[in-house]
Amino acid sequence: MATALPDPLSPPAGAAPGDRPRAADQDARLADLIETELNGSLPAVTALGLGSAARHALLPAGRLLRPLLLVRSALAVGGAVGPVLPAAVGLECVHAGSLVHDDIIDGDRTRRGRPAVHDRFGPATAIVTGNALFFSWFEALCECAARGVPETRVAAACRIQAEAGRRICEGAARELTLAGRLDTAVDDYLEMARLKTAVLISAACRIGAVLAGGRTADTEALAAFGEHLGMAFQIRDDLLPYGRSPGAAGKPADSDLRNQRPTLPVLLARDRASASQRAELRRAFAALPDPMTAALIRRLVVTTDAHTAAARLAEKHAARAFRDLARLPETAHRRRLAALAVTALGRAGPARRRP
Repeated sequence: MATALPDPLSPPAGAAPGDRPRAADQDARLADLIETELNGSLPAVTALGLGSAARHALLPAGRLLRPLLLVRSALAVGGAVGPVLPAAVGLECVHAGSLVHDDIIDGDRTRRGRPAVHDRFGPATAIVTGNALFFSWFEALCECAARGVPETRVAAACRIQAEAGRRICEGAARELTLAGRLDTAVDDYLEMARLKTAVLISAACRIGAVLAGGRTADTEALAAFGEHLGMAFQIRDDLLPYGRSPGAAGKPADSDLRNQRPTLPVLLARDRASASQRAELRRAFAALPDPMTAALIRRLVVTTDAHTAAARLAEKHAARAFRDLARLPETAHRRRLAALAVTALGRAGPARRRP
């Protein structure tokens, strides 16, 4: 990875003294830097014979939400971009690796509108590629020490990563046990979602703060912000099949129903349904993956207004995330973290700067 990095927060060449890039332009520059670093990290994977599959999994990059949260968290506690950028790249690698494995488990043949890695390169290559991307997470973190981050901070971040990885696997295992179980308690589902999704987003914020030497109180506030943002993000993701743009998710809109996974809107529909509706829902759920029964389930979710109830819970988590973020001193970087959260929950990525 390169060590001489432009500062995306500095004025562009030829700018008047005191000029600063607009906040949106800063995020676009950060995203470009992360994507450039992703490209730079691929030779190590290519040496393993996995370059094409890894590139397919990583590029073109998606929203880059987790890497941007890591960098902005570091900046919010007084850090700089360059020293933490490798950790942000590693975070995107592990996220991409988890999606590669998820698509195999779910039997999903597309990801972000393209063939999934296992569909393009075969399951065996996809599994090994996912594994390589997981270990790239830790290799990238070591690069932070080469860029001046004290080794004690790198070690602390490594512990956070290791714990997060274990908990994400626990969440994935719990999700497997919930398949086919319409009797799943809502709280059990939410705990699975916290482990599988919110833990990594929380870790992104915590790692950024730790690498930058943030105060304990600020680090904990950022971690809490990330966890509640992650919960809101997952619930919003659950709602996509019941909205106007069911194809907005990176995975196929029918993936959860096809795999008989009881997501939050379905569980809330069960709890809100009349006795006859509940019986109808149970019959339909047992008949999955029949497309006709999937359509019936979607209708019951809307009829019982379960999608609205789920959206309200997402808003509660979002509000809690913003309250946790407000525990940090008021700075431009704190405001950008809030803006990133709003963008993520709106399902749109940051504006990207292009030549």
